[in-house]
Amino acid sequence: MPYLPSLYPSATFTSNLAPVFRPGALIQEQIFVASATITTDLTASAARRGLRCFEFLTRLACSIENGDAVEVLSDFVETELEEYPTEVSRLCETGSRLLSHTAELYRDVAAGQVREAEAKTVV
Repeated sequence: MPYLPSLYPSATFTSNLAPVFRPGALIQEQIFVASATITTDLTASAARRGLRCFEFLTRLACSIENGDAVEVLSDFVETELEEYPTEVSRLCETGSRLLSHTAELYRDVAAGQVREAEAKTVV
């Protein structure tokens, strides 16, 4: 079994719930997916940054013997100034995409509840 069934509740979990609880379960599932996505992106960003720092420290240690530590330091600062906005934009893009998807889910849930309320008032 490649995964635990409890990590993917939407297929069976929401179908067994009373209709009033399904929207809450869908929203809770969406929150779980969003936090997992953000955590993954933050971890990947930290790993890239850690690799750049490790490379910098390695180059700095070698440059002390060669006498070009200032050049290595300026290269690192220049690279960081280029990479930082890229990392921030990736995280903002992920957050924006997740918020848009969540807003769409909320609209769908609200529309479903309105239809249910209208159906009950007509009957």
